[in-house]
Amino acid sequence: MKKIKVFFVSLILVLGLASAMIITTQLYTKETVFQFGRGVGYWASEYGSVDLGSILAYNHSQIQEDLIDEETGENKWRNMLAANPTLAYTAVDLYATDFLEGFEAGFEERKLELELEMKDMNTQEDSGISYTDDDFEMVRNKDYKDYLRLTLGNMRKYQSLIDDLLKLDDSKLNSLIISISKDPVAIAYDENGAPVEEPIEAKELKRWLISNGYINTEWDMNNMGMPYHTRFPTDVILLTNRISSSYPDWTNRKALEEMKRFSVHVQSKIQVK
Repeated sequence: MKKIKVFFVSLILVLGLASAMIITTQLYTKETVFQFGRGVGYWASEYGSVDLGSILAYNHSQIQEDLIDEETGENKWRNMLAANPTLAYTAVDLYATDFLEGFEAGFEERKLELELEMKDMNTQEDSGISYTDDDFEMVRNKDYKDYLRLTLGNMRKYQSLIDDLLKLDDSKLNSLIISISKDPVAIAYDENGAPVEEPIEAKELKRWLISNGYINTEWDMNNMGMPYHTRFPTDVILLTNRISSSYPDWTNRKALEEMKRFSVHVQSKIQVK
């Protein structure tokens, strides 16, 4: 019995070490996580909270070049996560502190840039803008922790949307998710800005999102198609469809459930003191 126990403990240690090696050599490094946090912090300093679509774009920029085949479109980085999503949780456990340090650095970097830009505008007679001492004080008083709280709190609207989507039966859920694939926001366009295929608006999906309060501006309601692809709620719908269409083992329901679990894990590990 003791030998069996030792075997399982050893197996767990070996698997844990193997996961850590994959993460530190292929998935992420301390530096890439720091730079990822820096990009998110820079954006937050400029615009406030950061939506999933922008976070995914920053994350893509940190993926090692040899993990993405530009010709075939194969993304080995994404393949690793699809095969073993626990790698993402372990990465958060390993590098949460590095993300926080990067977030603070990017936030402060943009704060300094903004103050210098304001001073420069005040020296230009034809700028038509005159910043007061109160304006400068407002910028200097911006605290990265407040904006980190705002970004983490922003995740709750995604969790709420996921919860409502998961209440639907599989037929309705799959119909809504797949409909975004032909929406104007999702299809490809040529160098002249013309769609390479005929777009079909995801009208039923949009109506459902409006009726549940997830699309709530007049512009987004009346504009053709879904909101911009990096914005809520389009970003999470596109991601769900991308996962389920690329990996047969991942249904839309499974993808949404995993996203919910991961967001809760991130919030528990990235604490603002």
